[in-house]
Amino acid sequence: MMPSPGWRGASYSAHKTTHPALNLSQVLGPVDYDGSSILDSIPEREWRLLAALAKKREENDERERLADQFRKMWQKEKEEREMVEAETSEQYKRYIHAKRQHERSRLDYSRFQRGLEQQLKRGQLVSCIKFKERRSADLLAWHDDKKATETVGKALEEEARAILAADRRSRHVEAEQWKKQVELLDVKRRVHDASKRREEMLRDASQRLAITNALSMWESSLLRQEISAMETARRAEHAARAALTDARSSRLAKDRERTLRRARKMAALTARMREAIITGRS
Repeated sequence: MMPSPGWRGASYSAHKTTHPALNLSQVLGPVDYDGSSILDSIPEREWRLLAALAKKREENDERERLADQFRKMWQKEKEEREMVEAETSEQYKRYIHAKRQHERSRLDYSRFQRGLEQQLKRGQLVSCIKFKERRSADLLAWHDDKKATETVGKALEEEARAILAADRRSRHVEAEQWKKQVELLDVKRRVHDASKRREEMLRDASQRLAITNALSMWESSLLRQEISAMETARRAEHAARAALTDARSSRLAKDRERTLRRARKMAALTARMREAIITGRS
């Protein structure tokens, strides 16, 4: 929607801007007609001022043209809006009329639907009563069949239980006999295994005794060798310790002598420095 002429942005179009007439004699000032032409006598600042005034005049003309164009567009839009409002009002009246007709049709259809539903409910009620009668007869027949089936089933179940009990007893007797045979075989196997283990234990004991004797002899020889090696190592250790003691004693003597020489040098240096200081003071 275009804004109205009273809009803030269009306030410039209500009044035309008046510009004072330019007096060339005031702008140009005194001109020397003998020295050069009039254009050459105009200063650069005056040229810039004239260009700015001309540009402002063009902008004002363009602004007035746009304002006039805006007023025409606003007037056209106003006329179109009035036409749309009139057409909308007529459409609303037609809409209200159609809505009322639709409401009447809906009420008529609702009344027809309720009547039809009542008829259907009456038919469903009759059908339901007939269905319940048939279902009651079917239930009575089913109960009779169920009682007869239960009686026959109980007789068959008792007979099956008797057959299962006899079969269970025969299987139990067979299982006991098989268990006894298995136990007898297991006893024989254990006796045989015990005799074999005893023979193996005797063989192992004899072998273990022979191995023990051999190990004892080997351990005795190893022990003698180890004692001899320990004695040799102890003698070598004593000899090494004596050598280390001699070396340490000689090294300590050398260190002590070196320390004494250093101390003597320091004492001599200190004495010379003290004498030099005393000599300097005197």
